[in-house]
Amino acid sequence: MSPLRYRRTSVRTALGITAEEKRIKRDLGITALLKPFRWWGNEKRKIKREVGYYSPEAKFARHEFPHSLGKLFLLVLAVLAVPFLLGWFFNSMSSQSVGEQPPASAARVAEPLR
Repeated sequence: MSPLRYRRTSVRTALGITAEEKRIKRDLGITALLKPFRWWGNEKRKIKREVGYYSPEAKFARHEFPHSLGKLFLLVLAVLAVPFLLGWFFNSMSSQSVGEQPPASAARVAEPLR
């Protein structure tokens, strides 16, 4: 989701038709008549605002964070496995560059059986 949202103005809004319709409905009392039906939607929005549903962190979790479990598993695997593999690789490279000798037990040749 882009940080800047732009929606083109509709022709009805540009001509003022929408504002005029709203004014007529308000004058006729239709808006006041339908007010009880908007109550629950407004209450849900208030509750969400109080809980923090519209906070930047929650928006990130809803829109940017992976939705499927497969993507989430791959993300966790990448976050955990990449540092482990890099550490293992550099550790093995440093032990080879020091020139360590193999242990004496590995250098010993098997004795023949009697």
